[in-house]
Amino acid sequence: MPLMSIIETVRRKCRDCYKCLRACPVKAIKVERGPGPYEVHASVHEDFCVNCGTCIRECPQKAKRPRVDTDKVREILRRGDRVAVSLAPSFAAVIDRPLRLITALRKAGFCTVQETALGAEMVSRAHMKILEESGQPYIGSACPAVVGLVQRHYPEAIRFLAPVVSPAIAHGRYLKRVMPGVKVVFIGPCVAKKEEIADPEVRGAVDIALTFEETLAWLNEEGIRLEECQDGQFDGPFPSRARLFPADGGLLRATVDCGLLSKTYLSVSGMDESIEMVRHFLSSHDVPLLVDLLGCPGGCIAGPSIPSKRDFFERRRMLIEYEKSAQSSPDAASDFYESLLPFEELKRSFRDLKVPLARPSEKQIREILERIGKYTPEDELNCGSCGYSSCRDKAIAVFNGMADPEMCIPYMRQRAESMANVVVNATPDGVIVTTPDGTIVDVNLAAETMIRKKKKDAVGKHISSIMDATLFEEAARTMATSRGEITLNGLVIDEQIIYVPDQKLLVGILMDITEERRQMEVRKRVAEEAVERARRVIEEQMEVAQKIAGLLGETTAETKISLTTLMNVIGEEMPSSGSTKSGSGGSSAH
Repeated sequence: MPLMSIIETVRRKCRDCYKCLRACPVKAIKVERGPGPYEVHASVHEDFCVNCGTCIRECPQKAKRPRVDTDKVREILRRGDRVAVSLAPSFAAVIDRPLRLITALRKAGFCTVQETALGAEMVSRAHMKILEESGQPYIGSACPAVVGLVQRHYPEAIRFLAPVVSPAIAHGRYLKRVMPGVKVVFIGPCVAKKEEIADPEVRGAVDIALTFEETLAWLNEEGIRLEECQDGQFDGPFPSRARLFPADGGLLRATVDCGLLSKTYLSVSGMDESIEMVRHFLSSHDVPLLVDLLGCPGGCIAGPSIPSKRDFFERRRMLIEYEKSAQSSPDAASDFYESLLPFEELKRSFRDLKVPLARPSEKQIREILERIGKYTPEDELNCGSCGYSSCRDKAIAVFNGMADPEMCIPYMRQRAESMANVVVNATPDGVIVTTPDGTIVDVNLAAETMIRKKKKDAVGKHISSIMDATLFEEAARTMATSRGEITLNGLVIDEQIIYVPDQKLLVGILMDITEERRQMEVRKRVAEEAVERARRVIEEQMEVAQKIAGLLGETTAETKISLTTLMNVIGEEMPSSGSTKSGSGGSSAH
């Protein structure tokens, strides 16, 4: 594993779009929540990343970028070390008058500037030698992203990788052989080169790998302007046919110069297509003798760090024109390139770097799916909007800490449409949403308690199967609000049904008034007892008053009327057990 991430995430620019995950061919993107309540970031997981740079190309916010290593170059130049440049042949597709870049690099302090295509000449001959010796089919090993794909995701296919170093490694070894003590800086369009040069199998051949973008930015910082530079000339020796290595089929052209429709030799570019070809090698005996696999679609001239705004076909034209006009070594037709570096120094081996994902049980997968409202196989849409090909694959990623459960557009849409879910689930009142025909669409947590059913068991059922549907039917019929009281599972419920015309839904709001009714009954009994006591006192007082009136010869009629009126007032103020709250716009149904 590299000591530092090759592809970095600018967290302030990463904005919850998951496009990098959808584009990543090997699902090496890890989605994590940030410190904020709605903050989510997508970063590269080094155990699975092959550094193809797809996420860099696809990120609309430019939140993904390759690690910048120009400070390392500044340091070795400042120390006074001799530093040679291995310049990838795709440089010809980057800028107008590309040879000006050679002059600019010399101004920056590099003692030697050679073409990486020289190493590609050596590599193409090594591929041919291995094919002739073994006779077995091979996958070309020139592209470090393809090598990473096999080592990290299909290690069972390592036996098909041609045991040959890449052109950059071959050229770096050559430079260090002819210039002892020199430091080598590779410059090209490839992000994966930054990891390749640190691989223990080839470490030491190239000291630093820069992309075209960071090189041009560095030259600009140094005050070196390409437009002010004259055309330069590479240091020899010079390559020949391998200058077309960056284009789709470049390895085959330099190695066997086969026809376009050859069954023996095949060129494939793009990570998805490369994955398909690797799988074909593993599943079939009918495979080509040599396949040139390139991770970038169309080849290195479509690399993730090509700064040119020209389209692919224009870049390809520029490469071909440069190859036709460029200088070649006079001995190129002989075994000249084979003599530059011993064959043994062009060989390498590969390692199984696969980190397997933990496999959750079926129960654990179902629990993860149910967290986002997927209770049945029919709920698993497998739409791919989250970046995974199926809901189950996403659940496995969640289990491994690679994804967030809520990375599901259908689920988030459902949440957004389910009555501002957070607020509704926090309310103590029950909420039940149905269609006009009574089919339950949603219930909140409080309603689950009232109806004694979980949401998953209630949704899809008819409202009449769990409670009195009279008020729902009335609201559907009148398209207006209806209101009344019902008894549900031993609870007294104040029920208000609201018709929502825009959505053609019925929203039932259920208020538990059981405690209120209990307290009302208590108050009623207290009042009844008070009235009874008052009646007895009145009767006793009247008897006393009548006796006194008889003795005094006065009437008690006026006293009786006053006391009776008082008693009636007390009785009228006693609470009624059947009273109901009514809304300003609602009607009661009893």
